[in-house]
Amino acid sequence: MKYLFSNVGLQVLESLSFTQTLYAFDFDGTLAPIVTKPTLAKASARTERLLNELERCAEVAVISGRSVADLRSRVGVRGAHLIGNHGLEGLGVRREAIVKALSVCQGWAQQLESSWGSLKTHSGVFVENKTYSLALHYRRSRNKQKARAEFFSRIANLHPAPRVILGKCVMNLVPAGGPHKGVALLEAMMKLNLRCAFYVGDDDTDEDVFSLPDRRIITVRVGQSKTSQAQFFLKRQSEIARLIGHCVKLNCEAQA
Repeated sequence: MKYLFSNVGLQVLESLSFTQTLYAFDFDGTLAPIVTKPTLAKASARTERLLNELERCAEVAVISGRSVADLRSRVGVRGAHLIGNHGLEGLGVRREAIVKALSVCQGWAQQLESSWGSLKTHSGVFVENKTYSLALHYRRSRNKQKARAEFFSRIANLHPAPRVILGKCVMNLVPAGGPHKGVALLEAMMKLNLRCAFYVGDDDTDEDVFSLPDRRIITVRVGQSKTSQAQFFLKRQSEIARLIGHCVKLNCEAQA
């Protein structure tokens, strides 16, 4: 991984401004800082303002584990393409996949409720039903290791078996074989007839994009990681506004 604000990274950013590029971002931990309660997550006013400026000169997408309805209430960019539930909601998603995901998640929610048991004694542990996927949160638990282990024991008994995407103090359950963030990004590029994509994310849920073997896609991880497949990294989430501002500057200059 190379630092995005290195000479190499800046050259790549400049080259993207001269072609048809989709600028796509994860939400939690990327556009918005990680917070103790998911309901409190919010992008800064500066980040939102710069995103609006970028959207006026390029295609912008937000690809998140949150539902599209949730994203609409948090992303104040009118023309942004919103893709939710790790790629299950958004551009190019087939109705059959949505119907299947809804049925599967309803079944998982019922199974987890009936086997909740001792987890109810853990404060700060809860299941978030996002209609087409589930998120098992334990960030606010006093004993994160134990809560995590208990979640795993219950996930092992779910039918049908979910695909588990680990995040920061959260386990995301999505239907196996369904669309994911990588598929969603490729679909968005095709639907919007764009040659390249630039994607920024911050954890394991974004590796489906980072690991795509496609040279048209430039990937950035918030936070350096030896195991990530991302090509570049930002040192911290607070650099996101600087990045978007730089993209705005480059695209405005390229179109002048």
